[in-house]
Amino acid sequence: MLGFLWIVSSYSFTMANCILRGSLSKPAMAFARTLIASQTLPKAPFFTATLLTPVRKPQMFSGTVRNFAVSPVRCSSGGSHVTLWNAERALSLALLGVIPVGLMFPSQVGDTLIAVGIVMHQHWGLEAIVTDYVRPILFGTTVPKLAHGLLLVVSAATLGGLFYFNYNDIGIAGFVRKIWSTKAKE
Repeated sequence: MLGFLWIVSSYSFTMANCILRGSLSKPAMAFARTLIASQTLPKAPFFTATLLTPVRKPQMFSGTVRNFAVSPVRCSSGGSHVTLWNAERALSLALLGVIPVGLMFPSQVGDTLIAVGIVMHQHWGLEAIVTDYVRPILFGTTVPKLAHGLLLVVSAATLGGLFYFNYNDIGIAGFVRKIWSTKAKE
């Protein structure tokens, strides 16, 4: 029971922190404010005994506390995560056009765009996996850094290999066309 109360209180504190920093979406913020308000505000009637004069509600948040944060990872509102998310979606949309056009009209420019787009896409996807599953709380501080470093090495080697293949061989589009044109031996 005490563990459950600790989790609820720490969750409420984290939500309050995020609210103060303004890093939640509007529906989540409204829900969190009602949770926090029901836990921290005194239960006072909205009207006095005469029912004519409204009681003034205490102010929950002041403008001077907005920069306070306990955990910069959970409550970061710098915008970098949103920008990265938008860049990932833009790259995914761009790949929907670059890959078919690059395969229909083979060229070094098309092959280069395909190589860079695919490597960026796989790097961001694997980086999310490494960040989510190789956490410092589970593996210490060294293993996550090594995993991210290894990911950078793998992504750089993949991009270098694709560039080498594009400029010294038939290229990505030529390779795909060659596979598609291969007939099965009977």
